[in-house]
Amino acid sequence: MTVSPTPDAPNPRTQAMLQRLHQAMADIEADITAHHGIYPYNHGRVTQSELCRRADVKKATLQTPLHKDSTRREVMAWLDRLSATLADTREANRERVTAVADDLAQEVHRLRAALDAALAQVAALTEEVARLRRGGSQG
Repeated sequence: MTVSPTPDAPNPRTQAMLQRLHQAMADIEADITAHHGIYPYNHGRVTQSELCRRADVKKATLQTPLHKDSTRREVMAWLDRLSATLADTREANRERVTAVADDLAQEVHRLRAALDAALAQVAALTEEVARLRRGGSQG
């Protein structure tokens, strides 16, 4: 005999689906953080379909009576919060990617100059140590 889920004991499949959705949300947010505020997939757009793809959940599942007024609303609220920080169009996303790339190129240039200065200082100090050693062995 199988026991049907009660409000106190939700369906394990539903729980697994909700867990996958929440994990996909966290993964998407981590991807955005790791890529300087840019979502690196789906042309930079995070949509309900993209979230469902990442969570391995059929989009139609969110339209069922069980999820339409709860899970789907949570997903839409999350997407609204997220969209405030992301570019809306492919062109806007391309501009943002270009700006990030330019910033990174400037940072690489600055770090290269700092490395060159540090290497020059190491060479000068190495030469001074060698000179001091030569002077110490003569005296």
